[in-house]
Amino acid sequence: MPILYTIAVTFLSISVLIGLPSVTNLIQTKVEASNIPNNKVLTQNEFQPPIEIIKPIPIPKNQGIPAPLIYASAVVVKDLATNTLLFGQGENQRVPIASTTKIMTALVAVEHFRPNDVLIVPENIFTITGSSMGLKPGEQLSFRSVLYGMLLNSGNDAAYTIAQNYPGGFNVFVQAMNKKAISLGLINTHFTNPAGFDDVNHYSSAEDLAKIASLAIENSQLARVVSTKETSVASLDKTTIHSLKNLNKLLDEPGVLGIKTGTTPAARENLVGLVERDGHKILTVVLGSNDRFGETDKLFNWVYSNFVWK
Repeated sequence: MPILYTIAVTFLSISVLIGLPSVTNLIQTKVEASNIPNNKVLTQNEFQPPIEIIKPIPIPKNQGIPAPLIYASAVVVKDLATNTLLFGQGENQRVPIASTTKIMTALVAVEHFRPNDVLIVPENIFTITGSSMGLKPGEQLSFRSVLYGMLLNSGNDAAYTIAQNYPGGFNVFVQAMNKKAISLGLINTHFTNPAGFDDVNHYSSAEDLAKIASLAIENSQLARVVSTKETSVASLDKTTIHSLKNLNKLLDEPGVLGIKTGTTPAARENLVGLVERDGHKILTVVLGSNDRFGETDKLFNWVYSNFVWK
């Protein structure tokens, strides 16, 4: 009997030991917790991520203060966070846009060129009239330097230098501008040059230009450039220094961050503006004005006195 008893106990012990690994594995790798949503089973080293609380974006509420009288032919005022149109006037009308064209020029250019890429000024640059950063034929500069000259001084020579250095040259660059417009769904926009010279086939609308500008200021490089009041850049050989000053006079006003001016006989005065006050960014487009800075400033002040964000 003792021998049979010993054999039975030994057999039972071996059976338990064989079964232990699976039981132990179950204990170590899975746990059922009553405080986990839906009684989810968590495996080893897994944890429940914290619930992210998303705060709603405040919506601008109109307080009923009438908008100022604006004589510009086309106007858009938008709350950037919600893309809410706060004021519009002829916003879908096709109009000449002068050097505000250079916002699209910059947008297309930064998608190809890197800041330190070397650009060579075309030999025929002296034929490009209008506003200039003072480039010389054959001069070599970084793309970054030329970009500043185009967006601060509104240099037509800078815009043409960018286009000429683009793969395929001037015509391919303008095609890229129009392809970009099509990809953005801008049905009232077409370009024939990168600087904004008057042409019957060169036009946009206040609404389309607002979309172009909204996209441009999302680029950190462009946002930094258009908010710069003044700077200087040099040719690669350091023999030529270009002093640059932003033509946007409203940069001296509180919260103004950009972005581009424009003036031609057909387009008259134009300004795409960006301002941030109390954490709320407002984008304005004023086209065909006789007082672009004054009318834009009126719109800035009206927005922040009339709208509250809730």
